[in-house]
Amino acid sequence: MRSTRKATTQTICDCDDCMAYKLTAHIQRTTPDQQAAGHHEKAAAEGWTDREGRDYCPGCPPALPVEGHDHDGLWATGDVPAA
Repeated sequence: MRSTRKATTQTICDCDDCMAYKLTAHIQRTTPDQQAAGHHEKAAAEGWTDREGRDYCPGCPPALPVEGHDHDGLWATGDVPAA
């Protein structure tokens, strides 16, 4: 799930059992669309996936069944999951 406000953009993992999120605070004056685009570009570089309008953290690759997801923090270690 994505949300953009005046000073922040947030992405929450859409996997039901995961509590991962990415939050970006904006200190430069740009449009909300520019802020969101930068946030999502950085999230994609960190391994976040956007599939059919749903966002998944690197520990929850949509190609794997939910049982194969790492809800305990693979996304936090910087490791890239095998898809």
